[in-house]
Amino acid sequence: MGLALLAGCITTTRQAEPPATTQQPAAPAKAEAPRVQDSIYVFQGVEVFGSRKVAREKLLGLLTLPAPGTRLDTKNEPRQKEFVANLIESKKRLTDLGAFAFIRMSVGQNQDHTMGVTVDLVDTGDEWRMRFHPEPTGEVADPEGLLAAWSDYLKTFWKLRNEGAVPEWGLGTCRAPLGCYGGFEHPELAPLEQRFIEGVPRSADALVRVLREDKDGGKRMNALMLLTYLSSPEQLVKALLPSVRDSNEGVRNEALRRLGTAVERSKKPGLVPLEPVLEALWFPLASDRNKAGWTLVHIMEVEGSVHRRQILDKAGEVLVEMAGMRSGMDHEPARKVLAQLAGQDFGADTAAWRRWFEQARGAGSQRR
Repeated sequence: MGLALLAGCITTTRQAEPPATTQQPAAPAKAEAPRVQDSIYVFQGVEVFGSRKVAREKLLGLLTLPAPGTRLDTKNEPRQKEFVANLIESKKRLTDLGAFAFIRMSVGQNQDHTMGVTVDLVDTGDEWRMRFHPEPTGEVADPEGLLAAWSDYLKTFWKLRNEGAVPEWGLGTCRAPLGCYGGFEHPELAPLEQRFIEGVPRSADALVRVLREDKDGGKRMNALMLLTYLSSPEQLVKALLPSVRDSNEGVRNEALRRLGTAVERSKKPGLVPLEPVLEALWFPLASDRNKAGWTLVHIMEVEGSVHRRQILDKAGEVLVEMAGMRSGMDHEPARKVLAQLAGQDFGADTAAWRRWFEQARGAGSQRR
């Protein structure tokens, strides 16, 4: 939507997808290439998340944005400017409250051509939700030129996506044992993958060093994505776990996504420790809690409800708030987790989830 000028305070996002499933790669499609996406979106409204001290109604009253149902043309420059100006003014009103340690306004665009704004907040006093590692300061050499090769792959992939030559939505196929970004089905991409298949296992230690020490968040993210070409889920999890608390939101997002995929594909109990995942559910951004939520879903698919009390105590509150959100990015993983814990599914009934949680939490306190 041309909102890049607001980087750092307002972002544009795609609706997040759950980690890839274990289905077999589809045969290359021979049908007509996907068309370039239409520019018309229907605005669904605004959601606020994360404040435990300021009433939701008060927060919504400070936001001046289109009414739900408004059709927005992302190629209409005057409307873009008006939308951006309203976002900036709305964020200023929130800032002027002086109540928040963190404010992020994100514009989400969905596959069904709806869009919305999510306002993520961290109250002053809740800075524990942002205990990330310090930004690394090193400069680590590119092992075997793999990072440069991956960057070249991404440039080609996005060129093809913008041309409509590869699907805009959905997960691509690759030969990485633990999932990958994009995919290599297109003839321009297919020859590029062998280098990663052969080079990553040889350079695993060097890539982990990039992930830990390099000051460039883009290099850290590329190193993380390349590490999915490791064959051992245990090796991958050991490499990625510290990055759950990376200072870069993109690195955190991909680390949590890949941890979830590792559990989903390996089906190994105890592969990913629960505590960092529950902590990440409280992180400030939708991309953090969404991926943490799906990782928790996959842990519970393998391990069942054995950690029920720990999940309720550490993350029950945030899961209930997520379950009440309109966006599937939040509510889908949260409702799956809560339904398994509760033994019943209250769907979009936030009040029912809240009553159940309070009862379950109270019963646990009595037993202790």
